[in-house]
Amino acid sequence: PQPGQPFGGQPAPAPAPGPSGGGDFAPFWFAVPVARPLYAEDGSSSTIAELAPGTWYLAVEQRGQALVAQTQDGRRGVLQDTTGIQRG
Repeated sequence: PQPGQPFGGQPAPAPAPGPSGGGDFAPFWFAVPVARPLYAEDGSSSTIAELAPGTWYLAVEQRGQALVAQTQDGRRGVLQDTTGIQRG
């Protein structure tokens, strides 16, 4: 190794946990085609709310195929089934 280089050091890009492949996520409004459960953000299987058709919700983050959604009353949770959602 060259003097002054940290041994075993890694390049210093900022760690950005997020979707791979560019990941320029912008929040958007969406509606679900049928009632869908909204799961707790901690990854547990407990539901914190149910998203209802005909209501707009705000997607604030993407996690793989799932979306982190925010309800009108400010609760946030993970929508695991995003098939057929309508973007507003």
